[in-house]
Amino acid sequence: MKNHVDVLMVGSSTEVKGGMSTVVQSFLKCRFAAPIKLDYIATHTEKGDFYNLLFFGKSLVQILFYLIWKNPRIVHMHMSERGSFIRKYIIFNLAKTFRKKVIVHTHGAEFKEYYLNASPFIKKRISHLLRNADKVIVLGDSWAKTLEEIEPKINIAVLLNSVPIPIVEKASSEKTTFTILFLAVLIQRKGIMDLIEASVPVIREAHRQNKHIVFEIAGDGELMELTKQQVARHGVKSSFQFHGWVGEQQKIELLKKADLFVLPSYNEGLPVSILEALSYGIPVISTRVGSINEAVKEEENGYLIEPGDINALAEKMLAIMCSSDSYHMRLASRKLAEEKFSDEQYFRKMENLYLYEI
Repeated sequence: MKNHVDVLMVGSSTEVKGGMSTVVQSFLKCRFAAPIKLDYIATHTEKGDFYNLLFFGKSLVQILFYLIWKNPRIVHMHMSERGSFIRKYIIFNLAKTFRKKVIVHTHGAEFKEYYLNASPFIKKRISHLLRNADKVIVLGDSWAKTLEEIEPKINIAVLLNSVPIPIVEKASSEKTTFTILFLAVLIQRKGIMDLIEASVPVIREAHRQNKHIVFEIAGDGELMELTKQQVARHGVKSSFQFHGWVGEQQKIELLKKADLFVLPSYNEGLPVSILEALSYGIPVISTRVGSINEAVKEEENGYLIEPGDINALAEKMLAIMCSSDSYHMRLASRKLAEEKFSDEQYFRKMENLYLYEI
């Protein structure tokens, strides 16, 4: 007889760039205090449609054999929208055929839009999955309300994303450069073009005050070349550093020297990048979307603006840059990370979910 709980986790390859992969990696690194054995099967990559079709077919065979031979108690699926939903719906039905408990861990920032624009056939399948999953994990209260509107009979658990809490050295009082960090994929939804537009008056004011300001842009994507062109067109190229997609160590170095984190997204769940910024004691400016208001408290550790409000974005960046003492925001960010978003608390809740709640 088994003396542990077997969990099969499925989702995109950990090499896929984005917050979902960061969450998955944290699960794979976790050493649960409880007797939980977790195995992972990737179902998607970034290598193109044809390759992904073959990859998913191979993954389905692996999942089938795992269900037969390993007989896991739980199948834990990381799901967003569009193709991710289709893949997970197939796996969901396969798992239920073998009478497994299924946890659906939602991540998609655009899931509501996906549902509203879906065909009646897909809407019916979405409701079926949400209604019959043993537990649906959402990233905040706002997402809970959204999914309850889609399927009132959903069994929801609100579980905010988490991050490790690093040891942070006290910021030097002799810093001569004010550093603003953007850490995300360079796509329209993340608001990178808005940040560039808003940077112009901020850089102009910094120069007027004889301050040195740098925008560190960490990420790649379809707008990479356009963003560089826009920066050059505005004549602010010397104030921008484009790093492309960064590895873990380079990301840590960027977080250590950042004075402000900015993510002016149009759609989000609860971005891990914001939580990472909090853990390093960095003030944050972001938007009133998804569950970001769980992590950014107005005038306490940053500011929230409406998506697309470039004037407000510039105004809030200037407010923090010109503040004689933003130290209290740094302390507030760090305290919030420790009290609300630590890995330790997160995985304690996951253990209870695996062992007792489904």
